[in-house]
Amino acid sequence: MPSGDGPIIIRVDHRERASGIPQLLAAMPRVEITIESLPLGDYLLGTGLVVERKTVADFAQSILDKRLFAQAEALGEAFHKVVYLVEGASLYEGGRLHPNALRGALSYLGVLQGHTLLRTDDPEDSAALIATMSRHAQYGLGYRLSLHPKRKGLSPELQVRYMVEDLPGIGMELAEALLSRFPTLLDLAQADIAELMAVPGIGRKRATAIHALFRHPYSSSQDDADPVSRSDIEEDVP
Repeated sequence: MPSGDGPIIIRVDHRERASGIPQLLAAMPRVEITIESLPLGDYLLGTGLVVERKTVADFAQSILDKRLFAQAEALGEAFHKVVYLVEGASLYEGGRLHPNALRGALSYLGVLQGHTLLRTDDPEDSAALIATMSRHAQYGLGYRLSLHPKRKGLSPELQVRYMVEDLPGIGMELAEALLSRFPTLLDLAQADIAELMAVPGIGRKRATAIHALFRHPYSSSQDDADPVSRSDIEEDVP
């Protein structure tokens, strides 16, 4: 992807002018909009990504006149990713539709069509979310996201146990069994496969996976690769 500090390009359908959102977007730093007559969708945010914005009232009306369903199919055929942005108060308050009809439409969009459904409070909220989605579509997250949860304020004992629980095929019970035999992480890292297998519940597959992990060299180009599947070793029997 290009540099994350570049312009955020958003193509806007001309009918959205009345919402005030294009003006809000144009006032944001880095955001560049073009007003066009788009054949489908309200906002084009990146390659294959379209946003269809509807107020709560328009969403309900589009269900009543069946416009929603034909439109959803057309958007799905034309774009790789479709986001429905529903703006306003609760869908279920003050409407003419039974809640089950609204739920059915939401399920149709999300489950049967595979579109993303998002809610916003007002035009300001919508504009902020559209700008954020466009930035993500064009530049990605902007930083690498750690998938490992941070645990604060833990004792050293708990930190050690949690680290052992994260080893391949090891949960709380096996972590306790390993630490009963190898009381420090250094002891565990230095254990050979036979020593690991001597621990109840640790068979050859688990022992081999743990032994290999402690000796595997780190490469930043490989740290997003798929990890060993737990199912590969969970049937391991000593």
